[in-house]
Amino acid sequence: MRGAYAVILGLAVGLVGIGATFFANGRADSQGWIWVFDSARPVRWQFFDLPWGSQWLSVEILIQTRGWQTPPPAALPLTFRFSTFSSARTWQVLLQRVGEKGEYVSYFGQVILARRDLDLGSYLLVELLAWPAGVALGVHEDSVHIRAEEIAFAGSTGGTGGPLAPIPSDPQTLSTPPNPQEQWTPSEAKTIRECTGMEDAPYLSPGRYLGTLGWPGPGEALDSRDWFRVNLRPGYLLEVHINSPRAIRLAILNPSGQEVGWVGGSGQIGITYQALQPGTFWVCVSVAESAALFTYTLDLSIRR
Repeated sequence: MRGAYAVILGLAVGLVGIGATFFANGRADSQGWIWVFDSARPVRWQFFDLPWGSQWLSVEILIQTRGWQTPPPAALPLTFRFSTFSSARTWQVLLQRVGEKGEYVSYFGQVILARRDLDLGSYLLVELLAWPAGVALGVHEDSVHIRAEEIAFAGSTGGTGGPLAPIPSDPQTLSTPPNPQEQWTPSEAKTIRECTGMEDAPYLSPGRYLGTLGWPGPGEALDSRDWFRVNLRPGYLLEVHINSPRAIRLAILNPSGQEVGWVGGSGQIGITYQALQPGTFWVCVSVAESAALFTYTLDLSIRR
């Protein structure tokens, strides 16, 4: 039947229970995707019982599109309202294209919310308000995930960055969103997904990660650098600390792709950068000298 579609999504990690409600007008297909064609129809996700211990929340957004009359852009601006019981902010979020098959194009983005921005407590409402005209958006109960220091949500990648977007194998249907049912605690370091360069670098939430660099052995190519990215707003401080047994170079690049700071060495090194503009910032970790394959630990934090 056609009408309002609401789903209660229960998520739990350890002893923390997370509840989310998804609402959109339209017909849901067998995989739970709903296509919306104009912003007059409300689309919202409600999160309850958010943890109190963290000073930030990472909101990650995965959207499908179709019906482009022109070549799909590399970045898609969407307008969202983030509301609590006492405050609300409306922001434009720039999502990056992460997949394409036929007429279906997938976009992924990230917003870091400081608790004091919204007087944030245990409740958050995320509403999709506007998007470019002439394109249909596919939304799902799993289109919005929230992460904090204490937990990762079941059904998320646990901090390894932008998911491989669900691309339909059949033009009439959409495949199921990623759902590995993975759970973790802050003491566990997650492995950084390998990428080919800046364009497919994974998004990271604040936390601890493991990366590998170096030469794997005969017949193998040198793994010379790792890329990842994070979305920042003006005034946010990005801190990256690395513990590496080999000499490396750690660099931060702004949304224009220009290097704005770097540090090199082995052992424990780190860099702090304050964002002057909103957008996607890249972090590049590269080898400073030829070495056999080695593992490093990366700690990422964001503060104001």
